[in-house]
Amino acid sequence: MKRITMRGQTVEEAVDKALAQLHLSKEAVDIVVVQQEKKPFLGLFGGQEAIVEIVIRHPFDCVKSFLKHVIEQMGVRVHLAFEQKDEHLVVLLSGPEVARVIGKHGQMLNALQLLAQGVLNRYTDRPLRVVIDAEGYRKRREETLVRLAKNMAKKAIQTRKDISLEPMSAWERKVIHTALSDDDRIQTFSAGTEPHRHVVISLKR
Repeated sequence: MKRITMRGQTVEEAVDKALAQLHLSKEAVDIVVVQQEKKPFLGLFGGQEAIVEIVIRHPFDCVKSFLKHVIEQMGVRVHLAFEQKDEHLVVLLSGPEVARVIGKHGQMLNALQLLAQGVLNRYTDRPLRVVIDAEGYRKRREETLVRLAKNMAKKAIQTRKDISLEPMSAWERKVIHTALSDDDRIQTFSAGTEPHRHVVISLKR
């Protein structure tokens, strides 16, 4: 578990600053007082700040609080549900304005997941992962990508030319690679740099 160190004029102030930064409640952390505050002698010298260490009980709590804060700041009517599965946190979004959180081709959803994973990595050294889905979007997107992969593979075979797909997220590229991995006539590889990295489908030479 990672520890967050915070200073303040008082222990209470240091704790409040740390919790505000993490968007967590006291119930989600353990608090260790490293140094009590000390008022300066005669108000002139010898004073010292309070120092506390905040131990996060589970890094998933940071992700949950982060996402709640982001959705609140976006001002969208979306409900968040969380499912913890071993080393995965699955976040399910639903509500009348969930389409705004998904974005075009899931770009907003992917960006939100990337940010959430960054928050998770910041507060743990364990190989934990967060997956964000919205009313079954990822399953529908996967089915669309598989169909696209099959169609483009046929085109590559017919034309005998390389086919470059549109830029995609790492997860989407993996879906394409997996969908065509059993076809011994073609090969796939990723090309370009983020955010323009894409899959290329070509005939095996």
